[in-house]
Amino acid sequence: MFVINIKMDYKKILLICIICATIIASIIEFGFNDKSIFTSNNIDNYDYNIDETTFVSTLKKIHENIDENIGKTIKVSGFIYTLPDFNEDFFVCGRYMVQDNETQVAGYLCNYNGDLELNENEWVEICGTIIKGDYNGEVPVIKIDKVSKIVAPANTYVEDK
Repeated sequence: MFVINIKMDYKKILLICIICATIIASIIEFGFNDKSIFTSNNIDNYDYNIDETTFVSTLKKIHENIDENIGKTIKVSGFIYTLPDFNEDFFVCGRYMVQDNETQVAGYLCNYNGDLELNENEWVEICGTIIKGDYNGEVPVIKIDKVSKIVAPANTYVEDK
């Protein structure tokens, strides 16, 4: 017969239990609280990494040269904006812009077929690839690879510089 004699020290057992509980709590809090949904391969480098200072100028550049930008990758943040005539999988990732003393929405038309529920006026960061689409004519469309819900920035407006 084989017998193992283990000395039980309650202090060591308590320490091991606390460490295990901390690890489990950390995994639950930080490991599964990611609100990002990947719909294809992870993209690490972007041809366009857009912030509030380059939002409008890059938007113009892409619209003026659609064919040159097909296949380029882009990362941008804005709020969800839709129009009644948009297809179900389309929205604009937009920002407010003041032009001629009027506030209007400027943004990138996006195509999203993912599982994350997106609501009107909700702020998101999107990553994707530029494709050619059709909305009242030929337009660039961002085919979304990754979308994350974010908190709105302090300044939600962009300028046309």
